[in-house]
Amino acid sequence: MKAVVYAGDGRVEVDSVTDPRIQESTDAIVKVARTAICGSDLHLLDGKTPGMREGSVIGHEFVGVITDLGSEVTRHAQGTRVLGSFLIACGSCTACAAGRFNFCSNRRALGLGTFTGDLDGAQAEYVRVPGADLNLKLLDGALSGLSDEEALFGGDILTTGFYAAELAEPEPEDVIVIVGAGPVGLFTAAALRGRCARVILLDRDEIRVSFAQELLGQDTAFLVGEDPHPVVARETGGELASVAIDAVGSVDVFKSTLKLVREGGAVVVIGVYGAERVEMSMGRAWVRGLQVRFSGMGNIHAHWDTALMTVAKGGIDPTRLITHRLSLDDAVEGYRAFAAREATKVVLTP
Repeated sequence: MKAVVYAGDGRVEVDSVTDPRIQESTDAIVKVARTAICGSDLHLLDGKTPGMREGSVIGHEFVGVITDLGSEVTRHAQGTRVLGSFLIACGSCTACAAGRFNFCSNRRALGLGTFTGDLDGAQAEYVRVPGADLNLKLLDGALSGLSDEEALFGGDILTTGFYAAELAEPEPEDVIVIVGAGPVGLFTAAALRGRCARVILLDRDEIRVSFAQELLGQDTAFLVGEDPHPVVARETGGELASVAIDAVGSVDVFKSTLKLVREGGAVVVIGVYGAERVEMSMGRAWVRGLQVRFSGMGNIHAHWDTALMTVAKGGIDPTRLITHRLSLDDAVEGYRAFAAREATKVVLTP
């Protein structure tokens, strides 16, 4: 089959690889109908997330149809349409039993390298999904009317936005600032609408801010320079934010979020970090009573029902983020456009 593979030195290429097969009795094989390029894929290329082997299939966002099943799969059948989770959880450990699937003691992830299970990814004609009963979402009932593109981001960035919104623990009177108007920041803002007094989305990219204003409202997104503090102070009458969300994964952004919250406020970190380090004034943070919460991987299984039903009811149209629709053969161009920020979201069709 054709697949997008890691070619080393920060490159991908489209190559012919061996078709996946059932390896465990809980596996499913899915014929991919749509897949997408994610910011996490770029982290593999720029070295922020290490451990990708040359020749491994990349990618983890996908919708498709089941073509083969292991003997112990009971919730799915061949020929049914499913959404896949990027996060592969076991479903049987203590964390999974508590609904904290992203802290599964056996967690793996599709297409993200040797540190997350060395599983081949979904930017391919077919993908193997371990633990299919848990890690595939059947698109039936109220979800059957969703198009492939409407469902596609429910296995990662859309649902991660809903997870981030939950971590913020919004109250009706809260003002919540999100730094980073990329896909996760946008979906987090959309998930928070109506749950707090106001959402303020900040970014340094004029095109991203303009798009966010179109999507969410002119009074939601703002263009900022090196220091976003004046914007937040102005928009809150000097009160600053109840919660600030780092949706980028940059030390500079993290430091700025600490300055954007009022005393007793909270910082939620949903952006991806690797080996970065930061120095903090512990005494100042202590005196201000700040809370800092790191998200870990997105808790997809706990929130994808809510996220997908919001789409099905017309609350969010995730397809508006799609700027490029390409064939799998053109994936290299898709990666170039995405890395250059010419694309908000790239969808590939095998």
